[in-house]
Amino acid sequence: MPLTELVHYFNKRRQFARAGTEEDTLEFDGQRVYARFAGHILGSLFQPLAERGGRVLGHEAHLQAWGSGRALPAQAVFLDARTDEALVRLDRLVRTLHALNFLLQRGQAGGILALNVHPRLVRAVPDRHGQVFESVLSRCGLTPDRVVLELADDGLSEPAPLAAAIAEYQERGYRIALDNFGRHSSELGRLEALAPDIVKLDRSLSRPPAPAAHIAAALVAEIRRRGMQVVGQHIENAEQLQHAKELGVDWLQGFLIGRPALDCRPIARPRRVPVAA
Repeated sequence: MPLTELVHYFNKRRQFARAGTEEDTLEFDGQRVYARFAGHILGSLFQPLAERGGRVLGHEAHLQAWGSGRALPAQAVFLDARTDEALVRLDRLVRTLHALNFLLQRGQAGGILALNVHPRLVRAVPDRHGQVFESVLSRCGLTPDRVVLELADDGLSEPAPLAAAIAEYQERGYRIALDNFGRHSSELGRLEALAPDIVKLDRSLSRPPAPAAHIAAALVAEIRRRGMQVVGQHIENAEQLQHAKELGVDWLQGFLIGRPALDCRPIARPRRVPVAA
């Protein structure tokens, strides 16, 4: 479906669901898709995810936001979603926005699309996680297996609701990344209860100083032994890159790897090994 028609389709569905309101809509200017929510204008940026050897395997989408003629932090937009209903609308609007802008990459994009799920969504949506967004992806020509959904764990609350949400997403084919692991908790028992596919280390673990390196390396080894992939993020210089590699992480992310940008990096396809005749 042409992108103009996709935007019209999603707007029509959203307005029907909200009795004709135009408060949160999508707009296409011929090059990018933007969204409007509570007086804010929203856009997409894409930051590369790379393997240890440097090959780009996908991108994480980041939210751009403007209000009153100036740039805003993305969190400021979510603070304006004061009710659970508004939060659910905004979270799905943002992920739809990112999927559409990913679709616009004209063959430069590919691989993984990583999308953040706001922590409040787990509480606001009791079950059937990912069902609505799965229909959005199918309209965009994306399947859940190409999408990584990133969720955060506060390390304090009962893990059962988050674990149930993760399991429901995984049943639909999404891969789940637990973001900033180690910021609030680095308990392996809690990690096993949540059972994500990917663990993104907090900067306190994925960057020097060296005195804690042996502890972090042992933790990474235990995570990988449980069949989970590990991402070293916030990599900003050569020392941090070397440290992350020494920890044994699978993927890398940070300003040194690539800053968030309007355009995705081309995905470097693995070279085919010639088959002997």
